[in-house]
Amino acid sequence: MIQPGLLLQNRYLVKRHLGRGGFAQTWEVEDRGTRKVLKVLHNNHQKAIELFQQEAEVLKTLKHPGIPKVEEDGYFTLQPEGHSQPLHCLVMEFIKGQDLKEWLEQQSKPITQEQALEWLRQLLDILEQVHAQNYFHRDIKPSNIMRKEDGQLVLIDFGTARELTETYAPKVERGDVTKIFSVGYTAPEQQEGKAVPESDLFALGRTFICLLTGKSIFDFSEESKTGKLLWRDSAPQISRPLADLIDALMEPLPQKRPKAQEILQRLSMLSIKFSAAPILSSLPGLLKFWVERILDNEFQQWFEQMRTPKIALYGRAGSGKSSLINAIMGRQVAPVNVDTIGTINHDSYECSRNGWKLNFIDSRGADDADGEVAFKQAIDYIVKEKVDILLFVIPVDERNVSGDFKFLEALKAAHKRKYGAELPVILVLNKIDRLTPREWNPPYNLNLDFISVNNSETNPKHQAKEEKIRKCIKARTEEYQSLIDRYVPVCALWDEHDDERYNVEVLVCDIYNHIPDEAAKHGFGGATADKRLKEAVSNRLTSATAWCTFWVVLLPNFDSNTAILQKRLVTTIAQLADSNQDQTIAAENLLTKLNVENNNPWTALTSTFALGKAAIDYFIHNKEIVQVQQTYTKEEERLEPEFQEAFNKGNQNVFNKLRQIDAELHERYGVKRIYDDNDDNNLMPVVPPQAD
Repeated sequence: MIQPGLLLQNRYLVKRHLGRGGFAQTWEVEDRGTRKVLKVLHNNHQKAIELFQQEAEVLKTLKHPGIPKVEEDGYFTLQPEGHSQPLHCLVMEFIKGQDLKEWLEQQSKPITQEQALEWLRQLLDILEQVHAQNYFHRDIKPSNIMRKEDGQLVLIDFGTARELTETYAPKVERGDVTKIFSVGYTAPEQQEGKAVPESDLFALGRTFICLLTGKSIFDFSEESKTGKLLWRDSAPQISRPLADLIDALMEPLPQKRPKAQEILQRLSMLSIKFSAAPILSSLPGLLKFWVERILDNEFQQWFEQMRTPKIALYGRAGSGKSSLINAIMGRQVAPVNVDTIGTINHDSYECSRNGWKLNFIDSRGADDADGEVAFKQAIDYIVKEKVDILLFVIPVDERNVSGDFKFLEALKAAHKRKYGAELPVILVLNKIDRLTPREWNPPYNLNLDFISVNNSETNPKHQAKEEKIRKCIKARTEEYQSLIDRYVPVCALWDEHDDERYNVEVLVCDIYNHIPDEAAKHGFGGATADKRLKEAVSNRLTSATAWCTFWVVLLPNFDSNTAILQKRLVTTIAQLADSNQDQTIAAENLLTKLNVENNNPWTALTSTFALGKAAIDYFIHNKEIVQVQQTYTKEEERLEPEFQEAFNKGNQNVFNKLRQIDAELHERYGVKRIYDDNDDNNLMPVVPPQAD
């Protein structure tokens, strides 16, 4: 049988015995220098074999850092000498760490809210991947979650995982589904043999009650009328919104539990709000009231308005629409293939990142098909989907003006009839890399007004390529000018150029700015450009802090109160950039290196804005401290004369300056304004009275 020193499959060297469970034993093995785990089934019951083989297939299918890796040949059988039954073996990734049951016992204290938010995010990201592949785990509990040394959580023991197939529901009705039961964690419907993906969320909720209280799930009684677990008093360290979310996971009816992606979105908002909360603790009463009002209103708006944006793509077969989707998302989400001309194949891709979702609506082949029927089908499909924006994708060196005009005019007219609003259209001029000469060496100056000048330092091929791209851009934009709101030349096939995507970030920003409503803007920003979203939130918080500083400078000891505000601002931005650990020390270090001084009212406001910019560069964009210091100095030199002049003229002028900056942020990021003349429910009160 299995013993140390045994070589299996001519590659797996058995090192030591790790443990024994109800169905299998585990061993540490070495695979060509890499530590792995060998799982050997010791129960040859047919159902045990089926579950073991199922675990192997599930783990081979799922690819995620929070799921143990299994290679294609990781499952095999051995025929031991002298035994009639084969040994079923599964080799998987070795996870170095502790399971959360062991970890919690060792810590002897419950986890914090900050840790809970991060662990929930990690586990829900894993479950989102599992559920997206039509599987569900069915046995989530602390002992089935490993914590690696780097803090990454890994969901283990997929032996009970189930695939949600067309035959699953009939089997449930007949009672032919194997019941998997972990007392205290299993959802009510799963206890009846009717497990669904939402059953995993129930078990996850129960798991976090243990982690947040440090107690066994059996230590809590239930409310007599609702059956809800009475656990909140044992977790005083967490906020009510987080407790509400945990309870929502454990709703008795599975259809009332939120989906994994929805919970991830809520967690993103909870994390941001939790990070911002320290700003409030050190402020005097009136100032705390206004800051709290700003933060609560802002984050509540974001949460209530969140929705999945929809982006339609129109372009001939081979124009690079799928590659463009992948370039926007920064990873493979859409299959790249060549469609048959004259056929229609509507595709919709739901992409997600950290809980943010984004839908791409692609009417493949419609623009190459002949006849009114094909056009009408594509138009009806896109209009029915109620998209936020249309990306008109063409290779920069191709044209089909007559057919394109006909389709786009009809689509825009149909959209306006249906929804009473114009459909924004961005012309995406793709494949600029393939223009001759074929040498690809960005960057290129694509300004149509630029005139090339020959000199000894000019690369002739680079200049020729640049001129050819500009010539094609000019021709295409003149042809389609009346139908588009904007154009962006791009190279989307980054895999052909060693990750040299070109101008895709410009396109992403243009999409963001042309999406018509706040809800979809936030969703798009989160799904495609996480750093930009954090930058937008950080700028919004900087502006809010500056408005509060405006009030602080009218009070005695404004320099110390301003310093408190600024420290909280920088700490919050640092926390937004990396919520895995406390960033207070990192924020203090940055403040020390920037040598911030608040000698008078205008330097207080100036340094607040400059600090916000510097903190964004340092924590979100990971710039070197020398560059960050330059950012701070440049912003300080730009704003100080303006605020000094405003203060000399009176508070109304300072108020107007803050409103101007507020408007600029709104224009750039699409974030809601702090003070809007057209809004009767402004976040800030009237102008403070002039000090004597």
